[in-house]
Amino acid sequence: MIPPHSHCQICGKAIKYGEIVCSEKCKKEYENFIKKRKMYIYIMYAALFFLIILILIQLGI
Repeated sequence: MIPPHSHCQICGKAIKYGEIVCSEKCKKEYENFIKKRKMYIYIMYAALFFLIILILIQLGI
């Protein structure tokens, strides 16, 4: 039977259950990935907010 384990979010190597990454290199790549993803989410919300404002202006509200 295979013992409980996880896989590294970056390279896919088997690691201890509950851990996210396998090494410092993967940890840095994972942190950069998270920062980029957060930035994209902020940009998406800003664009959505801008579009809602434009629609409200067009409707004259």
